[in-house]
Amino acid sequence: MIKNLTTAALALAIAAGPAIAQSCGPTHPVAAYNAVAKAKESFVILHGEFDFDVSRVPDVNAPPTIARIPTVFTGKLLTGAGFTDEVEAPVTLNLDCAGAWCARVSPKVDYLAFVLQTDNELIFNVDPCYAFAFSDPEDQVIEAIEQCAAGGDCTPK
Repeated sequence: MIKNLTTAALALAIAAGPAIAQSCGPTHPVAAYNAVAKAKESFVILHGEFDFDVSRVPDVNAPPTIARIPTVFTGKLLTGAGFTDEVEAPVTLNLDCAGAWCARVSPKVDYLAFVLQTDNELIFNVDPCYAFAFSDPEDQVIEAIEQCAAGGDCTPK
């Protein structure tokens, strides 16, 4: 399985506070792939939709918090052969809210998601910078991630 850097990135974002959220730069999905591939934690990469109760998402002006929302993911799991394995699984969505910078994820939207795999659950950590969450990924992004998984060139372009 792919390893995860999301926990470290999330910890840095929380420790640095709102200043990090204000200075978010775009993350390339291939860079996110490379980061989780080098991490200690296990990670899975999913492509599909999350279904959850949107009323559980914190208000944009919520105090700093991490909202844990149960979801059901439906889509495909990345393997060495690409996004080949159909998956329907429970996933905990962790939305990081740092003041006015609150991560948002919409149900029934196509995502490329880098998801932490623990012994007990799958956790989709989404920070205000969306470092490991990519909505409506273009076909060339999916192809680039599949190329990385197959051991091909994994340079962000």
